[in-house]
Formats: sequence, C-alpha cells, structure tokens
Amino acid sequence: MNHSIRSRCVSALAGVACVSVVLLAGCASAPGTQSPPEPELRLQAAGAFELPRDCEPTGGAVYRTHYVVQPDGSVAQAAAESGSGCVQDALLRWVATFQYRPLAGPVPATLDWMAVTARRGT
Repeated sequence: MNHSIRSRCVSALAGVACVSVVLLAGCASAPGTQSPPEPELRLQAAGAFELPRDCEPTGGAVYRTHYVVQPDGSVAQAAAESGSGCVQDALLRWVATFQYRPLAGPVPATLDWMAVTARRGT
C-alpha cells in the first residue's frame, strides 16, 4: 500500500512538472518577435529655460513632462504629469522650443526636471 501511495505521488509530481514546463515555455518569446528598439532621439536645438522671478520650485520635487516628437523633429502634445503651476508652465514653454533630428515616425518622450541649488564655491 505504501508503494501505491508513493507511485501516485510520483505520477502527480511528474504531471505538475510537465504542466509547469509547458506553461513556462508559453511565456518565452519566439525568436525574431521582439519589438524593434525605439529610435534614438537627437536634440538639435532648444530655447532657453526661463522661470519667472516669482516662481519657486518645490525642493526635491521632480517635474515630469510627456510629449511626442513628430517626424519633422518638432514637439507636440506636451503635457505636465505633475499638474499645473509656474514650473510646469515654464517647462511646457521650453519643451515647445525643442527641435530634434527628423524621424521615421512619431516617438513619445519624457523630460524630468529638478531644481538643484547650491551656494557658490561649494
């Protein structure tokens, strides 16, 4: 009887192992089906970044702006992820001045900006 129980356990474990291998094989990607790499963005020109005098960025905050680089290298659909405010408005104005090398098609891009201040000479 002990041999019968052991035999059923071994059969059950073999079945589980077989199913696991089949499931894992389904997770692997087939050769040659990987998506092509994103085109490299090359910034060719940008205007000056200017914050209004009364605009104070929050210390340690990262301001994220999403946009799309068009085939002609211009920027469209710029949007601030972190909401609205003087920093976000300045970043949107700045990103609008970006000119990239022309591309085959539109490419989404993201800009992260953080104010870093230090005393002179440190």
